[in-house]
Amino acid sequence: MKRIAPGIWLAGMVALATLATAQVTESPQTIAPGHFLLKMDVVSVAVDQDAPGGGHYTGVGVARTFVSAGLTSDLDVQVGAQLFIDQKFTSNGLADRSSGLSDIFFRTKYTFWRDETTYTEMAVMPYVKIPTGTDKARSKAWEGGLIVPWSTKLVGDVEARAMAEVDYLRNANDNGYDTNWYFSGAISRDFLQRLGIYGEVTAAKSSGGLPWAGTFGGGATLRLSAFFSWDFAVYRGISSGAAKWNPVLRLNWRF
Repeated sequence: MKRIAPGIWLAGMVALATLATAQVTESPQTIAPGHFLLKMDVVSVAVDQDAPGGGHYTGVGVARTFVSAGLTSDLDVQVGAQLFIDQKFTSNGLADRSSGLSDIFFRTKYTFWRDETTYTEMAVMPYVKIPTGTDKARSKAWEGGLIVPWSTKLVGDVEARAMAEVDYLRNANDNGYDTNWYFSGAISRDFLQRLGIYGEVTAAKSSGGLPWAGTFGGGATLRLSAFFSWDFAVYRGISSGAAKWNPVLRLNWRF
């Protein structure tokens, strides 16, 4: 099979890695002590990602999973991995494809601010990624960053969330690190105790000169019990650095 330049391949891996975690914007709430939360992107697809050099990228992620364990009322720890990735690039008549197990993430969340009168919370989530994946499904480099999620309640049982994130990621030439800035926000509302809808926007920019990536989208949630729910969303890219379409099916299970 023909091969594509490493810079294009690594740029695509970064794009797939930002396909997202549960409603992309993280919650500042931690898991209760002695309890667990499993969050899984059952299937996440990035379609027609414009790659450096004018190529196109398609990525499929299966079972991107994070398990959180509550330690205190303000602190939990998390471990996660993309259990399967399949990626394909085409550029200037060249094609490359790879699949396998991705890397492992370790995160912790500390809720440092709560205001009971406005139902507002804020947390910090440092994380590290260990290059444990197979073949080109991994970046072959340690990476890390810091996530700061925020949420509040608005009128009419509407919840607003926002998140700022800074990541230190291996660059496209695989000879150093770039800083990646990521922002997202979401508005959601539940209906009839089981159904919910939300809208969400995201924006990301790398110090390495890659095009900025912006998306907007929406989704619906179905709560089958107090412990288990499904979530389906579709995101549309609004810049050359983002996938044109990114449908995601997710589940959340508390136990």
